[in-house]
Amino acid sequence: MYVKYLNNVRIDIFLCIAVCVVVVSVAAGQFIRRAITPRRVDVYVCGQFESLFGSEIFSALIMEYEEQNPDLRILIAESERLSDIVLFDDGEFMELTSVRAQLLVSFMDLFFYNIDILQGANRDRPPRTRAEFLAAARAVAGFTVPRATVPEAGIFPLALGLDPSDPLALRREIFPWVWAAGGELLDESGELSSIAAETIAFFLQLNREGLVTPGSFEKTGEQRLEEFAQGSIAMLAASSRDIPFVQRSGINFGVTAMPQTSPGGNRLGLSGIYAGISAHSVRQAEAWHFITFIAEKNQVLAQVLRAVPGSMLNYPDEYIAEDPYLFRAWDIFEAADIVEHNPADPSTEYIIREMLEELR
Repeated sequence: MYVKYLNNVRIDIFLCIAVCVVVVSVAAGQFIRRAITPRRVDVYVCGQFESLFGSEIFSALIMEYEEQNPDLRILIAESERLSDIVLFDDGEFMELTSVRAQLLVSFMDLFFYNIDILQGANRDRPPRTRAEFLAAARAVAGFTVPRATVPEAGIFPLALGLDPSDPLALRREIFPWVWAAGGELLDESGELSSIAAETIAFFLQLNREGLVTPGSFEKTGEQRLEEFAQGSIAMLAASSRDIPFVQRSGINFGVTAMPQTSPGGNRLGLSGIYAGISAHSVRQAEAWHFITFIAEKNQVLAQVLRAVPGSMLNYPDEYIAEDPYLFRAWDIFEAADIVEHNPADPSTEYIIREMLEELR
């Protein structure tokens, strides 16, 4: 009886020790895991990523990134001020104070023209030079078309969107004409170049002759592009980024190189969408890591936006080769000299201010 009692006591003591060992082991394991596994760092990106590239594509990229980097988590910020990473284009360089930025996708300057309007003005092809453009604009202003085909606002040779609140106004409307003429925006002394001055004079002449849509300084780029898509504008300078929008409108249009001052090789500028680190970010190293990852996926992003030249490859991607408008843009890109224009250059602000003053 006594022996049996001792055996029971030994069993109870053993069980207690075993339970303690298990509890200590579990607690120690959890402590070690906490010590070894770092806390996940949240990186916030602006909502433009999702709206621009689509929630499905962007969510897939985030999932891939987080699988490769389990210590980081990518979240959509409620406001741009709370973002570690922001999106912006060329015109916003001077307004943002990003620490670093990376180009994601690129677009090119093009000349859009309404085929039906030019043919109605007895023009069988788009203008190649400024002289041809001026002649075509005067022909468009003077021809009469069937009333049913004329938009309510009438037809104008050229549309400009120079709203001062639009940061891309001059970059989109005026700079391409300067570059196509073979010039630079500034001369060696840092003043407006002679070709830039001649281009401003050219636009003043167009305005005096009534060849430009009224209210150019009140219109944004989107408004003047909408007018073109509605069939009320014969010609305008625009970005390859705008091709899909105009295609959806259903009008009969074409794209070509910007008119030059004389026949010869074409010069054009590129614009882009950039991802940069917000000046408010306290997680700059982690933010830059994600930006680098996104930049490596630029072919995916370029396809979503149908961008030309897109990811700057030396051959057209499949989505370009399959679309006649995009492929035409690619041909123009391959045959052109590309202007080296840095939108972050402080002189850009001076150029914009001087040109706007002259145009007004």
